[in-house]
Amino acid sequence: MTSKQAPGILIAARHGERRDYIERDAGGNWIPTTSRPWDPPLSDAGHEQVRELGRRVARSLRQHNLPPVSFVYSSPLLRCCQTAAGAIVGLEEEGMTDGGRNLKIRIEHGVVESLCEKWYRSWCLPGSDGTWGYCPPQSDLVVRGGSAASAWTVDVSTINPNAKVPAPELFLSPSDMEERLKGSCGEKVQTRSDGLIDMEYTTPVAPLSESFCWGKFESRKMQLARAKNLTDKLAARHPNETILLLSHGSPVTHMFEVISGEDWTAHGVCGYASFSTYVHEKSGDGEESIVWKEPVVINDSTHVLNKDSAEYKSGH
Repeated sequence: MTSKQAPGILIAARHGERRDYIERDAGGNWIPTTSRPWDPPLSDAGHEQVRELGRRVARSLRQHNLPPVSFVYSSPLLRCCQTAAGAIVGLEEEGMTDGGRNLKIRIEHGVVESLCEKWYRSWCLPGSDGTWGYCPPQSDLVVRGGSAASAWTVDVSTINPNAKVPAPELFLSPSDMEERLKGSCGEKVQTRSDGLIDMEYTTPVAPLSESFCWGKFESRKMQLARAKNLTDKLAARHPNETILLLSHGSPVTHMFEVISGEDWTAHGVCGYASFSTYVHEKSGDGEESIVWKEPVVINDSTHVLNKDSAEYKSGH
């Protein structure tokens, strides 16, 4: 690709396999075993997936003659930061970091999960098991004298109290996240003397527009506006660099929608550790001058999604 000035590259990826889904599908429930039910980690298989994600991104950049990764941004939720850590290991193994620099993770609130009612239901109700939009089983409603119509009704006095606080208060601090990564992401992360979290990145480029909590949910319109604000601001900040974003299924498809102008179905459901690559150029100064080109890669995944799987049904 030739240009008077090098283009900017934005790679948006979904996290790896979630531990709570694995336990649920095996007949268990991870949610009541933890003090942080909204923040499940990767499974063992997920950790393997995300290192391969870094390698695949590196090979894709080489294939398309695009520059190596200069910066990594992640959702503040643990599974995405673990994905970022593993992807960085994979990128470094392939020698695809800008100037051989040691990449660090910038925790960015703008790429967090969709803070809609279905997300809250997945972890904050009695019986929640990680299922997106969880509702009590019909048998439970009958035992309590309920009806099918009451399945979506919530007694607010019974929900996890953490659902009532502003969402950013649920996020780990950078120092706490660093400790979690060192304890869960393998030897190459544990032995890294300079750490993986960028402690100097303290002001998100795209902070959440409102203090979302139970009863004050983020609508789809808000989610799309967040995706546009985020991608435009990051493109303006990194006009000639390659950045990697680690996020969740819904935000990744929202980014596709606002960048391409197409419906999310043209992208498809995100598999674990799948990614898309977008090219942008500047026609002047400011965010309004960002011009998004035809996507280079759309929803690249190492495997075909099983439509009966939790991975396909959730995309989160």
